[in-house]
Amino acid sequence: MANSGTSRVLVWAVLCLLLSFPRIDCQELPAYQLYLHQPSLINPAIIGSTECTEIMLIDRHQWIGAFKGAPKTQVLSAESSFSSNSSRSHGLGLQVVNDANGAYKQLTSSLGYAFHISLNREGSLRLGFGLMATVYQSTYDETDFSRINDPIIHHGIEKEIRPDVSSGVYLYGDRFFVGVSGVQLLASNSYLNPHRGKRGYFVYGGYNYPVSRELVLQPGLTIKYLSEQVQSDLNARITYRELYWAMLSYRHVWYDIPGQPNSLLIYAGLFYKNFSFAYGYDLGLTSMQKYGYGSHEFKVGYHFCPFKNPCPAYK
Repeated sequence: MANSGTSRVLVWAVLCLLLSFPRIDCQELPAYQLYLHQPSLINPAIIGSTECTEIMLIDRHQWIGAFKGAPKTQVLSAESSFSSNSSRSHGLGLQVVNDANGAYKQLTSSLGYAFHISLNREGSLRLGFGLMATVYQSTYDETDFSRINDPIIHHGIEKEIRPDVSSGVYLYGDRFFVGVSGVQLLASNSYLNPHRGKRGYFVYGGYNYPVSRELVLQPGLTIKYLSEQVQSDLNARITYRELYWAMLSYRHVWYDIPGQPNSLLIYAGLFYKNFSFAYGYDLGLTSMQKYGYGSHEFKVGYHFCPFKNPCPAYK
């Protein structure tokens, strides 16, 4: 019976990905840029892949000083893992994203589930499958627009609600991780913002290389199809004594060959007991950078393990 249940999960997760491939186009949601803080934002199969329950708050302010109403994004997430036996575990996650960009605002609520199985007897190699259901609540407020004679502008407030789903698979071990995911698979286009609601895809991976007993280097690569273009992020993270870390991430946009540099992201963070803190600075490498002071990200997290004693979050 266990094998039958696992097979059903496998089939549904794979089908959700395969059925979405005939159409590939997507407008990037701001929350997708924050995956380096919370990878499950781009792949629900990552939910529950760690031992601890985690509550996280992220605040991103984009293009500060460039213009009034510059994009702002806040993410509140809670994720937990629980085991049915030594070879199987489950993950549950809740994500709430508030995105404000001028007159356009969007509140996103997502509920995700992931199923993880061990691929070897030691449990050092695991495979996860994840599904996430999402509801987008969008508002377009024209009440502050100039009173000009334009038939397109109604000087009112328009709202819409759209459902969507995401799916992914995630293979991981002590030294490496790699995942493939599809987001906004229903492709339910928004009439308030026609560039939103289209499908996108991510390939996300990395390797943990111990430099010494206290230092671990984690090179990584993310390839994504968003905003009707291919983007790649080349990441390098260094962790000291599992307490302090720093990261550089270089983003390149492949409009054509050889493409164009997009941004350089600089991150630093630390763990203190069961808390985690991080700061990120997004240095734009395009002409937009000269009009502002870049983008800033702040993260605070709380970790605990209700199903494991002693909890590895308390170090």
